[in-house]
Amino acid sequence: MTPQWIAGPDCSLTRHGEIPRFRQGLYRLTPNAYAWMVPNGSWGETNIGLVECNGKSVLIDTCWDLHFTRQMLGAAAPVVQRSPIDIVINTHADGDHCWGNQLFRDREIIATQACIHQMHHMAPRSLTALQKGGKILRHLPAAGLDCFGHYMSAMFQPYDFSGVRITDPQQGFCHEKCVTVNGVELVLMEVGPGHTDGDALVYVPAESVVYAGDIAFIGVTPVMWSGPLDNLTAALRKLLALKAGMIVPGHGPLASPTDIQAILDYWEFAQEQLHARFQSDLTPFEAARDLVLSPTFQATAFARWDSPERMVTNAHTLYRHWGARLFNLPGKLGIMDIMRQQAILAFALPEATPRRLRHFHP
Repeated sequence: MTPQWIAGPDCSLTRHGEIPRFRQGLYRLTPNAYAWMVPNGSWGETNIGLVECNGKSVLIDTCWDLHFTRQMLGAAAPVVQRSPIDIVINTHADGDHCWGNQLFRDREIIATQACIHQMHHMAPRSLTALQKGGKILRHLPAAGLDCFGHYMSAMFQPYDFSGVRITDPQQGFCHEKCVTVNGVELVLMEVGPGHTDGDALVYVPAESVVYAGDIAFIGVTPVMWSGPLDNLTAALRKLLALKAGMIVPGHGPLASPTDIQAILDYWEFAQEQLHARFQSDLTPFEAARDLVLSPTFQATAFARWDSPERMVTNAHTLYRHWGARLFNLPGKLGIMDIMRQQAILAFALPEATPRRLRHFHP
């Protein structure tokens, strides 16, 4: 079955001001499986799954804020009116996949135990503060704070976190869990830690559809917050081994096996290139900058994916697993410092997308 667009907003630009590479909206993938697809898959432009189960529905992930979660539900109204949402599954704990949970607090919400433990690793009020404070930091050029301020405020500009209250899943699982709703089986497979601590795939055998969460970014640079890389690449290989007819990534257009192989190729390339720089005593930032600005990287297809500066985060994670002594700030301050470094590299890549994050605006 060819995916069929059903409903969605008429948008000439993406949330981050880019030309859309595909149409935003709810798609019917198979007779009973749907996906809410958001171009082009950059920060917060998250894909959501919906599976109709003979009069009930299962929702896979929610959006970064309440406005966009409600927008998705509005487009899905014809489905959820005849088959109300009974269960919500979170593929991981990043806010753009679970901060809409509060709209379903009276439903069963399921995630891996590791995902549940990580649900509060970032607070909505912190992102609101960055959204507002970034406009002030833009005027502080020391240590790249101006780049950081613009990068973060532009990243969060489309979103409103003020009303978000993190709502934890009530049911956790480890390894694998089968959920059957009105005779329709969904197989939940724990594949983390990798992208985050608690990643999961959601496979619907009867529809031959798999919802991959952020194990898969298509046309967008993948990011590894947790690692190790072996787990992440094993998850990608597991995704391929399912031989599903439809693969819904966490970000970007619907994926083919060739697209998933390209992600594996990215990680192999990044590991090899960064490790050589690690052995030359470059810091993670120095290694990522040297690599991304190199002719070797610029000659690859990866250079044309959104947000190539995410190599900075990936370098920090790989260095940590290689046993490097990193003198990072603790906790959330450490994450923000990595994002500061990432912003500096973003401004060295003015032609990369999304452009709004790497150009100062009045």
